[in-house]
Amino acid sequence: MRSSAIIYPSFSLTPYIKYYWILKTDEIDPIKIQTIPSGCIHLVFHRGNNLSFDSKGSQPKNFIRGQLSTAGTLISQGDIDMIAIVFQPLGMIPFFTSSMNELYNRYIDVEDLEDAGLNNLKNFISEEVQTSVCIQQIESFLLKRLSAIDYNYKRIFSSIQLIVNEPEIDVESLAQNACLGYRHFKRVFTDLVGVSPKEYYRIIRFQRALYTLQNNPHIELTQLAYTCGYYDHSHLVKDFKAFSNCSPTQYLSTRIPYSTFFSKDCKLNLIKKR
Repeated sequence: MRSSAIIYPSFSLTPYIKYYWILKTDEIDPIKIQTIPSGCIHLVFHRGNNLSFDSKGSQPKNFIRGQLSTAGTLISQGDIDMIAIVFQPLGMIPFFTSSMNELYNRYIDVEDLEDAGLNNLKNFISEEVQTSVCIQQIESFLLKRLSAIDYNYKRIFSSIQLIVNEPEIDVESLAQNACLGYRHFKRVFTDLVGVSPKEYYRIIRFQRALYTLQNNPHIELTQLAYTCGYYDHSHLVKDFKAFSNCSPTQYLSTRIPYSTFFSKDCKLNLIKKR
């Protein structure tokens, strides 16, 4: 049996957390799940078995996953009981002091962090049976840590809104909107978001393409490219290969298009058995 649920945060945490994702499965047959760049950082607690990387060992038991730039494959072999905190693009900043760029393409084991409070939270979650109580404890932990945001945070927040709402925008325009010099803007953006503004724009554009396919699966790929801000069809194919390891046609033949960034719920990006 497999179950998945979304729990939305309290009002005070909504600016920082998209949702809590609960995943449980006791299925014996291996399930392959594709990970793709989503534009968000995750904090994950495994209460059952860990998910495994395809031929590369297992995820840490509890970890922070930074911004990803490439696709990967996870394998579930049953007894999964996972709680994931999916942060908004800048959502971790008010709770943790590390540069988000230090998390880039990494899964950081909670036990390796010198953070007594986070380790105490991890221990509580591993011992508590009720998921609802775990969520309450997570919220209490985060609310106690919530710190003031500075003006750079507000500037980069505005930049992310432009990236999300405008399919075509360049880094120079983003820097001007933030009232920062080009190089300074790139440095601040990368430090707060965890990836460069150019790459983040590419990730969100890719997520927009998935969301468009999700809602209009019969759209012509050339039209999809222009709708989502790509130069042409070959530009779309290039990004699909970079972020999902396959072309749009191959992607559609092996999985159902789904955007983890733009969708209001959360589903597994399952790889279809051939």
